[in-house]
Amino acid sequence: MRRAVSLPLLVLCCAAGAVPGRGGETAAAAAPATAERYVAEALAANPGLAAQGLEAEAAQARVAELRGAWQPRVDLLARYSRADGGRTIGFPAGDLLNGAYGVLNDFLRTQGRPAAFAPLSNQTVALLRREEQETKLRLTQPIYRPELGRGIAAQRAAAGARATGYAAQRRDLRRAVLSGYYGYLQAEAAVGILESARDLAGEARRVNAALAAAGKITADRVLRAEADELEVVQQLAGAQRDRNAARAALNVLRHRPLAEPLERVPEPELLALAEAWLARPPAAEGGGRVREEETARRQAVEAAAAAEDAVRARGRPTLALAVEGGLQGERYRTGSGDRFVQGSLVAEFNLWDGRVRRSQAQQARLERRRAEAALEETRQQLALEAQVAADDLTAAAAGFRAARRRAEAAAEAYELVQRREREGLANQLSLLDGRDALTRAQLGRAAALYRILTAAAAVERTAAPPPGN
Repeated sequence: MRRAVSLPLLVLCCAAGAVPGRGGETAAAAAPATAERYVAEALAANPGLAAQGLEAEAAQARVAELRGAWQPRVDLLARYSRADGGRTIGFPAGDLLNGAYGVLNDFLRTQGRPAAFAPLSNQTVALLRREEQETKLRLTQPIYRPELGRGIAAQRAAAGARATGYAAQRRDLRRAVLSGYYGYLQAEAAVGILESARDLAGEARRVNAALAAAGKITADRVLRAEADELEVVQQLAGAQRDRNAARAALNVLRHRPLAEPLERVPEPELLALAEAWLARPPAAEGGGRVREEETARRQAVEAAAAAEDAVRARGRPTLALAVEGGLQGERYRTGSGDRFVQGSLVAEFNLWDGRVRRSQAQQARLERRRAEAALEETRQQLALEAQVAADDLTAAAAGFRAARRRAEAAAEAYELVQRREREGLANQLSLLDGRDALTRAQLGRAAALYRILTAAAAVERTAAPPPGN
């Protein structure tokens, strides 16, 4: 009778790639047209990928920002002030001059002339003008600032790492879509097979019940048939759940409603694709190409090294030019006494900063070493991933061959039982057992088919061909 049928669950992997060819060459991705369309939709609409793209663009904008620091900067500054009170300076004009004025007036009077010098009062001068304005243009231009050039190099390398990471993310999304779609197709195929098995189990229960009512079999066979039917119903519910979950997960990647229906690929097309992979298993080293992840790590090392150089460059002197000119005074006037121009060469050299720069240099050096260690780790991980993907494909290919032959054998056995049953040489229970074995073999073949396609998608990702799309 029927045994428990275990439906393998396909893991939704997060990787992408393209089909490798012979001799280290690459060809177009070997995936069904429907799957390729879903990949294109995900690449165009996936929010996570869009966020990665924006981060790459922001990194490029930061490069432009640093490059702009070498350009002249022109600022317009305008100030108008009103003041009341504040500190003052006393000037004893009366105390200094009134005595001399008195002597001069007495001399004039002896000459019969009127006094000509009036007495003066002591003066108080406010340090703040009651009204004052200053309007000017200021131009500043760095002449020698070594940390800027190294900082630009560091940011350019970091932007390159971001861009390369974005390309890797696109390939990851492609693999996730393909794996998710194959998982959906496997669950959909399992639903169809189990629906047929459910009908068969129901028929077996009815036949056994009729035979038991006629006294030809005992009640235990009826109970076994009923348990068999309930088991298939339970498995069908699980398969429907897996199908709905796989459909929802794929629609999330496409940024579509969770319950949006998916188009199914005809099984002959999938079988042809599997046969193509069986005919040309790719090498584990992925054609000797450099993966985007490794390139991004190498660029991160370059960025860290340039950042370390930039920190060291802060210990060098800097030189800048500053020119400003405009109008100043108590009123807005353009006379010669109101206009001014001033130019300066500003040199700066730090003598002591509390070892701040030394600590920053140590941090930058450690960051570079961390990036180098991460690069080596990534190389090992990519090599392991390529080996595991190739081994998985080899195992999936062997499993597919065995499952295909098992399904063929089960179908032949079922035909023989049908023929014997028509000739009266086999009973109904033998026919149902043969059909049950065929159902389980069909489920195994379907699982093996989609397992090899999923493994092929992983191998495609490890091939790392030149970026497309």
